Amino acid sequence: MNSSQKFNFKLAQRFLENYADPPEDPLGELTHFEMAIRRFCFEYDHTVSIEIGDERIQVFLDPDICMILDDNLPEQIRKLSQGKPIEIDFAESCTLTIKLVPTDDRIICTLSKFGTSGWEKHFEFDRAQVLDALRGFLAEVMQLAVDKGYITAEEKDEFISPAFSGNTDAVVLSK
Repeated sequence: MNSSQKFNFKLAQRFLENYADPPEDPLGELTHFEMAIRRFCFEYDHTVSIEIGDERIQVFLDPDICMILDDNLPEQIRKLSQGKPIEIDFAESCTLTIKLVPTDDRIICTLSKFGTSGWEKHFEFDRAQVLDALRGFLAEVMQLAVDKGYITAEEKDEFISPAFSGNTDAVVLSK
């Protein structure tokens, strides 16, 4: 197992080519917020650089990050902070799964490539580093959606709040 210091999700350059049609909701089943996030990811698409150990992976806001936001990334981060394992799937751009399993102050990360040429790699990270990277990326993407006028600051705060609450890794300050 590689004990590596690199675990990071970063918003990279703007991606100007759209390979899919704009998001639609012909049956009206999505909330205003869900549609706004889908439009933001589509209309303001960026590449996203993921560093895990010695691996460098490129995904996109649309569809990859949009899909993990739909899968409630803030809740997944909350579960991880409470010591529960999670999986983040990137089935569109790179057929990759990131499995994160907390053990004490560490997180065991299994990076699995599936499809015709599959492989698996294992890494170990500091728990706080992984949580900080995921929370920071989530906050950055959602703030960009606010800055570009797709959602309000209140909607952003409500959506991301699970990632920052109910944490066993949070420091309790006494009055």
